[in-house]
Amino acid sequence: MDTKIAQKRVNDLAAAMVAKGMRQPHAQLDIKANEEPTVYLRWKSGIGRNDPFDGVKYEFIKGDIATALEKASDFIAKRPSAEQAKLQDFMSALGSVIDIGKQHNIEVEFLNPLVATMKTLSENVITDQRAA
Repeated sequence: MDTKIAQKRVNDLAAAMVAKGMRQPHAQLDIKANEEPTVYLRWKSGIGRNDPFDGVKYEFIKGDIATALEKASDFIAKRPSAEQAKLQDFMSALGSVIDIGKQHNIEVEFLNPLVATMKTLSENVITDQRAA
């Protein structure tokens, strides 16, 4: 594969990651002696916190260059949309708040609205009732 084509494909991976809401995307193609080429993807997920390593995700895809780039593209395409990822992040944070409330014996009058919200969000995700 021509290096200009490979560079474009790697650039396209990063652009696709941005479109999927993957924060701080990094796409890289590594070719090392005596190893299969590897596409390396890195991004941050979840809500941004102060820890620079919080929510950092990685994916390593090996194979010949064309195959590894194609598999990387497929991996990104299968990720949730940016909107779905934001909803999943919110639901995860809400779930953590509910768990903390239960651990600290917070009164049910404070927890019940949160639990009801989580139930509604979960049902909407399953049936996609946002437009209803």
